[in-house]
Amino acid sequence: MTEFTREELLKLAKLSAVNLNEKEEENLRGQLQKTLSYIEELESYSSTSERSPEKNINVSREDKVVEKDSNKILSQSPDTQDTYFVVPKILDKNVG
Repeated sequence: MTEFTREELLKLAKLSAVNLNEKEEENLRGQLQKTLSYIEELESYSSTSERSPEKNINVSREDKVVEKDSNKILSQSPDTQDTYFVVPKILDKNVG
C-alpha cells in the first residue's frame, strides 16, 4: 500500500495555497490515505470485459418533404399572424 506522507501533503497544500494547522494536516492526510487505498483496491479489479464492444452504426434515410396543413394547429392558438404563433415578449433588450 502506498503511504501518503506529510511532506507530500505540505507540498499539495503549498501548491493549492492552503494553510493547514496540525490537526487539519492529520485529518486530511488520513482522508487522502483512505482515498489512495481505495484507488489501489479498484485497480486490482480486472477492467477487461467479456462482452464484445458495441459498434456505432449510422443509419441514414432519404429526406422526404411532407406537406402538412398548419391551419389545424394554428387554429388552436389564441393569437396568430400569417402562419406563425404570436407569443408574449419575455426578453427585454435593455436588460443586462
